Amino acid sequence: MRHFPRLVLSCLLLLLVQAPAWAHKGSDAYLDVQTTGVADTAALKLTLAIAIKDLDLLVPLDANADGQVTWGEIKAALPAMHDLLQASTGIEGDAAPGAPACHLAWSYAGLERRSDGTYIRFASDTACRGATSFRYRLLREQDATHRLLVTGMVDGQALLSTWSATAPGALSIRHAKPEGGAPVAAGAHTGPATLWAYLNLGVHHLLEGYDHLAFLLALVLPLRLALGRRAPRETDLQAARHAANWWALLRTVTAFTVGHSITLILATLGLTSASPAWVEPAIAVTIAITALLNIFPVRHVRTDVLALLFGMVHGYGFASLLTEAAAPAGLLPWALAGFNLGVECGQLLAVAGWVLMSQVVQRQPWHGRVVVRGGSWLLVLVAAFWFWERVR
Repeated sequence: MRHFPRLVLSCLLLLLVQAPAWAHKGSDAYLDVQTTGVADTAALKLTLAIAIKDLDLLVPLDANADGQVTWGEIKAALPAMHDLLQASTGIEGDAAPGAPACHLAWSYAGLERRSDGTYIRFASDTACRGATSFRYRLLREQDATHRLLVTGMVDGQALLSTWSATAPGALSIRHAKPEGGAPVAAGAHTGPATLWAYLNLGVHHLLEGYDHLAFLLALVLPLRLALGRRAPRETDLQAARHAANWWALLRTVTAFTVGHSITLILATLGLTSASPAWVEPAIAVTIAITALLNIFPVRHVRTDVLALLFGMVHGYGFASLLTEAAAPAGLLPWALAGFNLGVECGQLLAVAGWVLMSQVVQRQPWHGRVVVRGGSWLLVLVAAFWFWERVR
């Protein structure tokens, strides 16, 4: 048992160093679907944006291994990327009369900058009509967390959905033509369906957002949260302290929720904006400051107020995914509500997981020295590394 404190500290270190530097943004690709033509001849135009960092896992783009991908290297790798997309994607449906077969033929369509780096765009026109489904298997073996965010306008109806490369089957992007009418968009084109799709996306986004999880951990590390019945030797004063810790947890988590919800809503609706160039380093700073306050407490600095203010910074980080998904205006409120609820669900899961894990060590005499102080110093070091990565 004498080596147990070292084991706890090592586990904390392992969890933290495994987190990527650009920690809040997962692996996402973006698909825009638009109708071209009118009536029965209406076909589809698809535009797919994939991060260079993701493509580099499958097609070596950095040919000279200098850590930088140049336009020359991208141009040289375009044939290999084209073959990769042709093998990893597909479309099924009926072709319009007299039109070529329903298939995809991707071509390079330019570069674009997003919050987590540069993306390469590919476009394809297809003569599909009637019931149409899109098959997507990119990064299926390399990254199980990879997501495809789908948006667009199909036959006059908004299309908004999400898809995982590991999901079975294919994504439906157009239903069959109803009797006497035109084909209609499929996917999450209704409010409740959008709410559910983006709720799942919010949970996924929070649980893979290592910097947000690190901030939550810094907030709750000092709290001793006892579960179960009162211990036989526990005094009234100790019981009161445990109750106060639970109340502090509720206030702190609620304050963080309110803080990031404010900026998430404002940024997603376009009422305010913040550049990732300062938001990303600022998120790392919030982790470091909160962890340092665990080691060197400052009188009159309330953790719940800190969670509220710093939560507003984290809200801008959450908003980057929604703003870049470019949800249609009619479905944006549903997507925003679902995503925010998903973030809260993921947050509750993370806090509950920590409460359960902490039961093993919080009554140990070395809890304050190893878990609180040692864990806080590790958080400071990791936050400093993230800050350096994001400003260099």
